[in-house]
Amino acid sequence: MSEDLHTLKDHYELAIIGCGPAGLSAALNAKIRNRDFVLLGSEFCSPKLSKAPQVDNWLGFPEIGGEELRQRFLDHVKEKDIPITLFKVTNIYPGPPYTLIGKEKSFEADTIIIATGVSAGKLLSGEAELLGRGVGYCATCDGPLYKDKKVAIISYNQEGEDEANYMANICSKVYYIPYYCEILKLDPRVEIKKSKAKKITGDQKVEQLDLGEEQLIVDGVFILRDTLPAEQLVSGLEMEEAAIKVNHKLETSMPGLYAAGDCTGQPYQLIKAAGEGGTAALQAVKYLDSLKSADPDEVVSIH
Repeated sequence: MSEDLHTLKDHYELAIIGCGPAGLSAALNAKIRNRDFVLLGSEFCSPKLSKAPQVDNWLGFPEIGGEELRQRFLDHVKEKDIPITLFKVTNIYPGPPYTLIGKEKSFEADTIIIATGVSAGKLLSGEAELLGRGVGYCATCDGPLYKDKKVAIISYNQEGEDEANYMANICSKVYYIPYYCEILKLDPRVEIKKSKAKKITGDQKVEQLDLGEEQLIVDGVFILRDTLPAEQLVSGLEMEEAAIKVNHKLETSMPGLYAAGDCTGQPYQLIKAAGEGGTAALQAVKYLDSLKSADPDEVVSIH
């Protein structure tokens, strides 16, 4: 059961980003406590679990298949009337309330639980340094800035083809570097490059994309991952060994912002993810209650 972005309201008490075991567990606990929340996810929730031939340590279900367990999770939230809204967050502005930015819409939430799983690999060399100066994560968002310019799009999935096709109508040149196998619907004006990106270079802004044996002279580079690196999603978020740093309450370094599951680091275990999701939701509810009871002129923090 899913909903599109047109159903989104302008404000929620709680936004849960991710529909894997951590996100679904958080949503279930938020629903039981009758909170005003939204669960943001993708078309296919928890692909990693679906590929597991067998799960041996899920209490009460010995030797259950990963896909069967995944389907049970989805059936459970469907039974509780919890929709999954298809919305990819490209940026979060600090709060509270936090502002969640997507391609075509933005909205606010008093508190957030990040449950996005493990980011896809390390950042490219130069990615963080040139973010906002030619490096971006949403081509259609920034498209008008690149009219008659050259851009490269690195995409980990077929959704990138739509963005490349859109940019072909704006830019003088679009290079497409796919990190997946089958290309379905790419505009013939887009030039495909099969090499992997090595680094992004430039002095004050993006000037070049290094593909190893070839150098592309470009004005912008867009990197379209399945999951954005957490440190790029929220500016100023404290990290530890490439994971979001949290305490035992799943609080991050920012008030009202929680994280759960694989994005908080090892162990990458199903039981840990589901447990953290539930805990994060309970702590978020406490935080929301503290907002209501506090003096509106006070800055609220439960750290």
